[in-house]
Amino acid sequence: MIHHRLEIHDLTFREIHIIRFIQDGFSSKEIAVQLAISENAIKRHRQNISKKAGTNGKMDFRKFIMNFPAIL
Repeated sequence: MIHHRLEIHDLTFREIHIIRFIQDGFSSKEIAVQLAISENAIKRHRQNISKKAGTNGKMDFRKFIMNFPAIL
C-alpha cells in the first residue's frame, strides 16, 4: 500500500532514471549494464524508491512504478 503521494522532486535523478528503465521492462541486471553500475547499486536504488513511496512487497512496488507518471 502506498502511504503517501511521492512526487518527482522527492526522488534523485538516478532514481527517476531507474524508474523509467523499470517502466520499460528492464531487469535490475539489465539496468546495471545500461548504467555501468553494479546490480547491488540498482537494488539499493529500488529499495530507496520503495521506502520513499511507502510500498510493501514486490507487487505493491510494481503497481507504484507502473502508475508513476511518465517522465520525459
